[in-house]
Amino acid sequence: MALKSANEYRSSPRRISVYNSLGGEKAAFEPLDPAPVSPRVKMYVCGLTPQDHSHLGHGLNGVRFDLIRRYLLYRRLDVQFVQNVTDVDDKIINKVLTTKQDPLVMTRDFTDEFYRCMDRLHALPIEAITRVTEYGPQIVRFIESLVARGFAYATPEGNVYFDVSKKADYGKLSNQNTSMLYESVRKELDKEKRSPLDFALWKRDESTALSQPSPWGIGRPGWHIECSAMIHEVLGDQIDIHGGGLDLKFPHHENEIAQSEAFSGGKFASVWMHGGLLNIDGQKMSKSLNNFMTLVDGLEHYGAALFRFVVARLHYRSALDLSDKLFRDNLNALLDFHRLLARFPDLDRVAPDTASPQGRAVIEAFEGAMDNDFNSPEALVVLEKFRAQLAQALDSGKETAQQLAPGARLLLELGQVLGLFFDSLESVEEQGLGLIARILGTQPLTRGGVSSLIRDRAEARASKDFSRSDEIRKELAARGVEILDSKAGSTFRFV
Repeated sequence: MALKSANEYRSSPRRISVYNSLGGEKAAFEPLDPAPVSPRVKMYVCGLTPQDHSHLGHGLNGVRFDLIRRYLLYRRLDVQFVQNVTDVDDKIINKVLTTKQDPLVMTRDFTDEFYRCMDRLHALPIEAITRVTEYGPQIVRFIESLVARGFAYATPEGNVYFDVSKKADYGKLSNQNTSMLYESVRKELDKEKRSPLDFALWKRDESTALSQPSPWGIGRPGWHIECSAMIHEVLGDQIDIHGGGLDLKFPHHENEIAQSEAFSGGKFASVWMHGGLLNIDGQKMSKSLNNFMTLVDGLEHYGAALFRFVVARLHYRSALDLSDKLFRDNLNALLDFHRLLARFPDLDRVAPDTASPQGRAVIEAFEGAMDNDFNSPEALVVLEKFRAQLAQALDSGKETAQQLAPGARLLLELGQVLGLFFDSLESVEEQGLGLIARILGTQPLTRGGVSSLIRDRAEARASKDFSRSDEIRKELAARGVEILDSKAGSTFRFV
C-alpha cells in the first residue's frame, strides 16, 4: 500500500474517532506509544477455532479488521497486528475423539485454508499468529499467577477456576451487573465452582495428545485464558485495540478483561471493537437451517472481489445480511470502478493526484469518512462520486486520459486503502458472469462468449439484420447480461 496520509498522525489536525464497546461511546484514538512519528499501535483480533472449514462469518470478520488495519497504516500508524488460533478446544477434542484424526494436522489444515482465502481477499499478512498449542507453559504460568494473587482457585479434581467475586467491575464490557449475569450463564452440573459465574482457566483432561502436564495434573487451558496469556507474551499487559465479532463480547471478552486486569493490576485494552454479525437471507447462519456456507464456497459463489466490496459498503458494526440480491445489486457498482480504471493502462507509471484542489478535496472527504469510526460506506460514496466525475470528463473529451491519469491513480490507491481494486477487470467480469449464472441456474457465459455475441450483434446491425440483433440482445438478457451501446462501442452490465 503506497499511499499515505499527508500528515503524521500526531501532527494531523484530526484524530480517528473510534467507537469503544467498553463504555459505548466514540472518542478520539490516542495510541499508547507516545512517539510523535509513526507511533506503534498494538492490535489483537480473535481468530479461528479450526475444528471445521471456516465459514463466511470468519471471512467477514477478517475483511473488516483488515480494512481497519489498512486505514491505520494509511494514517501513518505502525500497527503490530496479532491474531490467535484456538487449536485446543472442546469442539476440537470431541471431533478428534470421533474421527481419530491427528489434532495438530487437522487444525493446521483448516487454519491454512482460512488464510489462503484471506489472501484471495487481499488481506494483509498477519505479523504474528499465536497458537494455543505453542504457548502451553506460558499459559500455565499465567494461571499460577492468578492463583497466587487470589483471583483463581484450584479444585481437588485438577481444575482451576477464576473467582468472579474477586473482580468488582466484572460485567463492565457487556454492561451487566453480576446478579443479572447469573441468568445468562450456563448452569454447569459440577459442584466444584464457588459460583455459576466462575469460569474455567484449566480443565482436567487426559483424552487426547492436546493434554499436557501442569501443577494441577494433566489437562488443557480453558477457552478464555489463552488470549490473555498470549497477548501478555507477545504484546505486553496493555494493548491499544482488541477486536472480534459481537458474539465474543460476552462471555469471552468479558472474561479476558477480568483475568488480564487481575494479572497486571492495570488496564487491559484501550479500545474494544466488535464487528456486526452475519445473517443469510435474514436468518442466522446455521447448519441446522441449511444455510451454512463455507468461506471457500462463498468466494467461489460470490467472487472474492465482490465479497470484499460488499463488506466495505456496510459499516463494520452493522449486521450483514447476505443474499444473492445484495451481491447482484452491488456487482455493477464494482464493475464501474474497474471499467474506468481499465481505461488507464499505464497507471503504475503515474503518481496520484494529491496536490490539485480536486485531489485534495477527495482525500479530505475520504479521510473525513474513515476518521469517523472507519465509515467505509461513506468513504466509498466519496470514491463513487470521484469515479463518476473522471468518467464524465473522459467521455466528454474535455480532458485526455493522460490528463486524468493522476486522478485515476488517486482513485485506485484510495480504493486499495480499503483493500479494493486489486483484481483485474477481466477477473471481476468473470466472477460476475459466474455469480449471475448461479443465481439464474444457467451455464455461465465467458467474457469471450459475451464479446463474440456483442460482435455478432454489431455485424447484424451494420447489415440491418435487426431481427438477429434483437435476438442476441434477448439471448444475453435471459442470461443476466445487458448490452450497453455508446459512441465508443458496446459493452455489457449485469441485470
